[in-house]
Amino acid sequence: MSVFEYQAIDQKQQKVSGLIESDHIKNARIQLKEQQLIVLTITPTKQHSAKAKHLFQKHLSMTDIAMLTRQLGSLIQAAIPIDQALNTILQNQHKKHLVKIIKQTHSQILQGQSLAKSLDSNHEQFPDYYIATIELGEASAKLGTILEALAIDIEKQQQFRRKVSAAMIYPMVVSVIALVVVYSLLVFIVPQIAAVFQDSGQELPGITTFVINLNEFLTQHSITIFSILLLLIVSVKLLLKNPNIKEKMQRLLVKVPSIGKVLITTNAIRFARTFALLYESGAPVINALNNSAMALNYLPMRQAILKAREKVREGSSLFSAFKQYQALPPVTLYMLASGETSGQLAKMLNKAAQNQENEIDHYTTKLVNIFEPVMILIMGGVVLFIVLAMLLPIFELNQIPL
Repeated sequence: MSVFEYQAIDQKQQKVSGLIESDHIKNARIQLKEQQLIVLTITPTKQHSAKAKHLFQKHLSMTDIAMLTRQLGSLIQAAIPIDQALNTILQNQHKKHLVKIIKQTHSQILQGQSLAKSLDSNHEQFPDYYIATIELGEASAKLGTILEALAIDIEKQQQFRRKVSAAMIYPMVVSVIALVVVYSLLVFIVPQIAAVFQDSGQELPGITTFVINLNEFLTQHSITIFSILLLLIVSVKLLLKNPNIKEKMQRLLVKVPSIGKVLITTNAIRFARTFALLYESGAPVINALNNSAMALNYLPMRQAILKAREKVREGSSLFSAFKQYQALPPVTLYMLASGETSGQLAKMLNKAAQNQENEIDHYTTKLVNIFEPVMILIMGGVVLFIVLAMLLPIFELNQIPL
């Protein structure tokens, strides 16, 4: 199957464009005519199939998805048909990867597919719960309202993610600068001073000898060290694609106090918001649990929720099932129990997510405030060590009797 890009005139004399799959360009023209479109241009694209997976295909960011969802929801709420809404968005969009996906979706809508199935043809671009929520919106005839709620949910997740990322970027930048400063001192400054000591022929203190040897090692093996680090980073990324290895690494990582708290809390927040959205949209509890679990990056929590799902399927309450497998942190768990008892499950889960977002925001801010003086002390100590290593031979040289 090949993919063809077309421009045509619809029944309302409006210009539309999109992508269509067919085994031949003639058959593609026939399909478009059957959709009562007057074909203006039709050309083959480099893409072989809308369902084909491309190794280097650019993925949509969550910001792109939120923008598309909000615009589509607003247009549908204004009683504009989906195909016209997509065409309107397409006319005002310039990102090539987003334009391609909108065209594919628009084309499949014209062929009679639902919005959920049309988007699912690019399932690697959208989270599972996203497609499931849209499907619920179409089934309930409240697509516009649910799209707007979905956009708000994605924007909240993005806002929270940006807060956490911003808090983590500062320590990383400070650490990199510190390493660059120390490396520059050892590679560029130390050799010039060490040359003076070596010419004098005096016996050097232990720390001076250590710093000089460290300089020689770094000078001779810098390329090897950077190559090993790069290889290590690539290897870890490849290993993390294996779910079993990723799960084991996450179980080790979660034991680190600060990292573990952030990892567990952020995934609990994502589960609470996703499950609340699906549940409020009318999804069956089992389906909502499945899609919410698949939205998580922390595999041990995902597996615990999937196990709890089976208990719920057997008739257990959500609270009992989640408590048995310790699937969620205590705060989220007991807010879930309160919502389940009072019949306000979605409201209580959203409240739990908001409370935990505030908590993790304060926690990461506190970590950064602690990290800054600690990093300054460590960096100052390393620089002081190097300076002392260079100064001690000078002091000893001044004490030599003339």
